[in-house]
Amino acid sequence: MEGRITSVKLPVWAKALDAVAIVMAILAIPVGITGGFRLVVLFDLRISVTDWWRLALWSLIAVAVRHAIVRHNPVHQRLLAGIRHWWQSPDRRIVLPIHLSSRLGVFLIGFIAVILIGFPPEAAKRWFIYGNDFLDLPGRWDTGWYLSIANVGYSYDPNATESAQQNIAFFPAYPMAMRYVSALFGRQTLWAGVVISIVAFYFALVYLLRLARSELGDEEQAVTAVALLAAYPFAVFFSAAYTESLFLLTLLGAVYHFRQDQLWRSALWGFVCGLTRPPGCFLSVVLGLMAVAPMWDAARWRVIKPPTGWPSIGRRVLAASAPGLGMLTFSAFVYQLTGHAFQWAMQNQAWGRVYRGLDGMVSERFDLIASEGLYNYASTQTIDLFYSLAVLLALVAVVPVYRRFGLPYAVFIVLNVLPPMSAGGMLSMGRVTSIVFPVFLWLGGAVPARHRAPWLVIFAMLQAFVAVMFFTWRPLF
Repeated sequence: MEGRITSVKLPVWAKALDAVAIVMAILAIPVGITGGFRLVVLFDLRISVTDWWRLALWSLIAVAVRHAIVRHNPVHQRLLAGIRHWWQSPDRRIVLPIHLSSRLGVFLIGFIAVILIGFPPEAAKRWFIYGNDFLDLPGRWDTGWYLSIANVGYSYDPNATESAQQNIAFFPAYPMAMRYVSALFGRQTLWAGVVISIVAFYFALVYLLRLARSELGDEEQAVTAVALLAAYPFAVFFSAAYTESLFLLTLLGAVYHFRQDQLWRSALWGFVCGLTRPPGCFLSVVLGLMAVAPMWDAARWRVIKPPTGWPSIGRRVLAASAPGLGMLTFSAFVYQLTGHAFQWAMQNQAWGRVYRGLDGMVSERFDLIASEGLYNYASTQTIDLFYSLAVLLALVAVVPVYRRFGLPYAVFIVLNVLPPMSAGGMLSMGRVTSIVFPVFLWLGGAVPARHRAPWLVIFAMLQAFVAVMFFTWRPLF
C-alpha cells in the first residue's frame, strides 16, 4: 500500500546510501548558514567543507543510485517512519517531558538568578565570551578548560609548578565532541557543548528507563528512578557544558548493552566512557564482575563452572576491558606529550586532589560539629554539608543495592564515591554523585508511591538552589 514500508529487507549497502543521503542533506543546512568548516582530525588529516551545494549534490547522487537499483522502501518513507516510531514510542512519551522540563527549568532559574541576584564581588574578574548574560549563561567554572581543549588543543608546560593548573587533567571525549559539533554551529563551541550535554542526557534517561524496567520489573518504579535522577539537586550539571551528561550516557549505554549481551555495543560505549572521565576506567571492574557472575555461587561463596561455557565468559571479559583501554589510550597520548603516561593524574594535585584518608576527613567534620555545633557548621560550611549529605545518601544505598541488584552495582557506587573522596575530600562530590545511577534505581524501587511526590519536590527545590549558586558564579566546589 502506498505510504507504507514493505516487509522486503533492504541490502546493507542500500541502508548505507540512505544514511549518507540523510547525513549529507542535514550537513548542507548548517554549512549553508555558517559558511562551512575546516577541521584537523587524527594524524593531521584535514577536512574542509565549505560548499553546501556539494553536500546537497552528493545527497542527491546517493538517493539516485540507491533508488535506481532498489526502489522499494524509499528513503523518505524510511525517514518519516523512523521519526513516527520515535514520537510514538513509550520511552519518548515518558522521558521527553521529564527531560525538557528539568533541563529548561534549570536554565530559566539560572537566568532569573543572574538578573535578580547578580554576581558576588569575587566574580568581578569572571571570564565571558559574548558579553551577554543569557548567551554566557553556560560559561561557568570548568567549562573554560573544556573550551580551551576544544578550541586550541592540549598543552603542557614541564617547567610549571605543581600548583599550576594545566588542561591535560581533563579527558578528551567531551571537549573533542565540542570541537566537532561546533563546526556545525559556526564555531559556537560553548553552546555546542550545551547541545551535547542536553542531547546526551536525554539518551541517558532513555537507557536508565530501560535498565530500570529490567531491574525493577515495575513501570511506575522505573519512571520514578528517571524522575528522581532528573530532579536530583546536582543534576544541574546535566544542563551545563560539563562532562556529566556524556559520562552518564556512556556508563548506562555500556551497562545496558552488557546486560543484554550486546557486547560490541557495550564495548564501544565503554571505550568512550574511559575517554570521558578518569573514573570511567572503574567501569571495567563493574563489567568484569558482571562477566564472571555465572562463575560465582553467591549463596555458597565459591567458584563454579559457568553454564554458558568459558568462551562466552572470555568474550564478556574482553568487552569489559574497553573502559580501561579508553583510559590507557589517553594515557598513551599524555605520554607522547609529557613523557609520563599518568601525568594527567598527577596534574590533579593542582586542584587540591591529594590523598587525605577517609578517616581523617570524617573525623575532621565530626570534630568541627562537636566543637562549634551543627548550626554553625551548616551556616558556615553549607556547600560542604550538601556534599556530605549527597555522599551519605550514596553510601547508605550500597547495602540495599547489593541485596536487590547484586554485587556489581554496589561496587559501582563504592568505586565512584570513595576514591574521589580519599583524593579530594568533598571537592566536587555533588557532581560525582550525580552519575551514580544505581542509587536512583534503588530509590525508584524503595520510595513508596505516596512519598514519591515529596521526594521529587524536595530534590527539585534543592536543584533550584544549586542552579542559583552555579549560574551566579558562587563557589560550588
